[in-house]
Amino acid sequence: MPMQPNRSAAGIIQRLRNDGFTVNIPDEPHRRIYQLRLSRGLYFGTLDVSADKGRALRISLTWQPNLSKRERAGATYIIGLLNTLPEQGWNN
Repeated sequence: MPMQPNRSAAGIIQRLRNDGFTVNIPDEPHRRIYQLRLSRGLYFGTLDVSADKGRALRISLTWQPNLSKRERAGATYIIGLLNTLPEQGWNN
């Protein structure tokens, strides 16, 4: 069954792609979640999308040089994280 994101999740996926992220979508969900793999330069992470309703559930992004990690749950908080995503990574 192909992933069918709701409007909010589709917007987040498009935003990630517009910001230069590669978004890999699996063919099948794991349990009830599609775990999309994200990468852009020194960033990598995952975006979990509900297989049932297509909601964006949570995001986890890591910046490789110092392994700084940011996680958010819920579409509003995911978008907030993307709005503050620095080009050169996070300082810890």
